[in-house]
Amino acid sequence: MSMNGPLPEIPVPRTALQRRLVHLASRRSMAEMERILHRFLVNELTILDEVQCQVWIGLLDHADADLLDWMAGIKPLPDGVDPTILSQLSVHARESTGV
Repeated sequence: MSMNGPLPEIPVPRTALQRRLVHLASRRSMAEMERILHRFLVNELTILDEVQCQVWIGLLDHADADLLDWMAGIKPLPDGVDPTILSQLSVHARESTGV
């Protein structure tokens, strides 16, 4: 999917935490991060359990610029941020940008 193409629909959230995650992911300060998170939710939302949703919600407390810098390896991850989560997000970033 290119950065300029239409976005597929995010599945309907089944739980309150999934709804919160979708809300936080769709109201980012950077359009690029919003598209990456959108792509992630299209592919992963239906399989996230409550604990995983809480982890993702915690990640979205961080600034978009920091998230992008961590994914690119520009800045080291702070304590408490799971590198596995960032690698999952990086996969969706590559899918979103076509790189």
